Amino acid sequence: MSELLYMDNSYLKEFDARITSVKSKYILLDKTAFYPNSGGVEYDTGKIIRKSDGKEFKVIYVGKFEGEVSHEVDTEGLNQGDEVHGILDWERRYELMRYHTAAHLISGVFNRNYNLLITGNQLTTEKGRIDLNLEKFDIEFIKRIIDEANSLIEKNYPVDIYYKSIEEAKEDPSLFKLAMDFPHDVKDLRIVEIKGVDAQADGGCHVKSLKEIGKIEFLEAVNKGKNNRRIYFSITDK
Repeated sequence: MSELLYMDNSYLKEFDARITSVKSKYILLDKTAFYPNSGGVEYDTGKIIRKSDGKEFKVIYVGKFEGEVSHEVDTEGLNQGDEVHGILDWERRYELMRYHTAAHLISGVFNRNYNLLITGNQLTTEKGRIDLNLEKFDIEFIKRIIDEANSLIEKNYPVDIYYKSIEEAKEDPSLFKLAMDFPHDVKDLRIVEIKGVDAQADGGCHVKSLKEIGKIEFLEAVNKGKNNRRIYFSITDK
């Protein structure tokens, strides 16, 4: 299984690796900083450079299949055992990091103040979507939550990443912000904590402090049926 470099360093832009498996244009690496399409967050793109001849292969999609991170490149030609250098499209990655942390902040405010849970999400480089088990469809209430999230951004709380054993994590139900059950068949859980605001189990990439998010802009809210409200938002530079 690949070593997932982004788990401990979301700011890693380049890395060296060795190809462990090749199937046409799909390759596995012994280590990777490319984040796969997972948890409602879009995948990284970038390029892989073969060290032996400097040939470049564009990474056009990254997915996770049977526990392995698979990198789809734009053309065949890489071989098992090749030593390569990976370079992320940093502008895309950083935008996704900002959106992901913004989603945690919004969900943290909803959960901390009103005990609401996330039932789904989708984060791209253009907008974010959060689904909540909110009983009443109240757009003004949702806007107030976004305003509160922005006020917390101004305080610029740090965002920390650490690990807890599954036994320790189970003692703190607040770490699980999803309405869906969390897979508890792992030994340790990675925790993303916005100091003083929110902490939850998560395997994605995040910024180091809230001001890096910028400003959260409310776009729209959609009534998706009983106790299901869909919120769309964007982020802008201040």
